Amino acid sequence: MMSDMENRVRSLKDMKIYLFNTLVLQFISTISAYFLQCRAVPSSDTMALLCYGPCKYFGTIPCKVIFQILETSLIACATSLIIAFYYRYEMLTTNSFTRNRHYKQLVISYGIPLVFLIFEVLSPSDLSKVAAELMALHPTYDIDSYTVLGFSEVKSVIATIQTLLMMLGIYGTPFIALLFRSKIMKILNKTSKSYHAEKIEQTKSMIQGLTLQTLLPLFCYVPSFTYYIYAQYTHSDSLVAEFAVSPFGFIYTIFDPLLTIYYVLPYRRTFNAIFRKHSVSNVTFIQSETTRRVI
Repeated sequence: MMSDMENRVRSLKDMKIYLFNTLVLQFISTISAYFLQCRAVPSSDTMALLCYGPCKYFGTIPCKVIFQILETSLIACATSLIIAFYYRYEMLTTNSFTRNRHYKQLVISYGIPLVFLIFEVLSPSDLSKVAAELMALHPTYDIDSYTVLGFSEVKSVIATIQTLLMMLGIYGTPFIALLFRSKIMKILNKTSKSYHAEKIEQTKSMIQGLTLQTLLPLFCYVPSFTYYIYAQYTHSDSLVAEFAVSPFGFIYTIFDPLLTIYYVLPYRRTFNAIFRKHSVSNVTFIQSETTRRVI
């Protein structure tokens, strides 16, 4: 009994590593998305990003760096959710996870975004060519109101590999997460009598939250990214789709941390306790103030 209690405490403590890792990446992506607020305009050979956020006041290079941080942090968010699922699965099957394995998982989860970043940096990005094709196809666009970023040869080998990596992250992450979710739920349902009821409740709630976090990109990024692929090869354009990238990105970065707070029961209880304490303090102050005035 004591051993089980220690494992539960250690498991939750270790899980905080993965949750905190994801939270930091979400914060980075949120700040980056706010500073960029890009409008994506794909064409036959180039991909233009018209940035109208605060970064446009800092110049092209800072905007480009922030864009790379945004893309890399989003890929890192996806890998961090996958390793969180894997950790919960391993704890349920083996009930052990060494500190070295934690480090290896974190290194792998950052290694994949690093590879993506390398290909993104190496992708051809002649901005004069991007701007020239943009103005040739869309002469009514006022590019002076934006900071123009983008890629000048989207069909090159390096750019294609970068696109494939992005497709793997956006389309693949939800399916990998759902696979682990299915395995975890089967274990919990089969061994419900072997675990403490509170542990099962916490695990199911946490898994539900992680599942929703990995499904959010399906609604926030898949439509815009699918449009990008479609427009690239059909030479079509849509103003609605161009402007939809930034708002949908904000939906993901805002709701993702809220899901963590709600579905991780210890975090929800802590948040509720803080809220109740604040409410009680306000009520006490109002009552004392009312009594003082009556007297």
